[in-house]
Amino acid sequence: MADQIPDAGTFFVEWATRGLPAGRALEVESAVNGRRCQNGWFPLESLDSIGSKGFWRGPLTYLARMTSDDTAILQRWATDGLRGESRTRIEATVDHLLHQQGHAAAATWAVAVRPRTYLDASILGDKLAAAWEYNLGSIRSKDVAKSVRRWNR
Repeated sequence: MADQIPDAGTFFVEWATRGLPAGRALEVESAVNGRRCQNGWFPLESLDSIGSKGFWRGPLTYLARMTSDDTAILQRWATDGLRGESRTRIEATVDHLLHQQGHAAAATWAVAVRPRTYLDASILGDKLAAAWEYNLGSIRSKDVAKSVRRWNR
């Protein structure tokens, strides 16, 4: 599963550190990696306290913005074809796992509980990556650089 779903933290670090000096890039990478869970994935719960007020909250504000659609994307993918209580239970568990253990854990669980359904993880990975690109599309590299500078004041 992990090879078909991009890692949100790695994706963000690669995007956010383009054009930053090495020292600043390392600060961003350390901030992201410091929020990983024990399984190595990036849980969305670690962004709950970040908010979305702009560069004064630091570069992780942009990571929170990047992943803002992830719950809906994962829930839609995991519950394809379901209705009623089954759909509600799977949505709730996927949301919980995504926030506690990251994307791969949530997707792995969904595939395990729906073995007769073909849930293609590569399609999920493509949808996540497309949403991330879209959500980061309006942010300029100079906004990221400014957020890193102000973050360290």
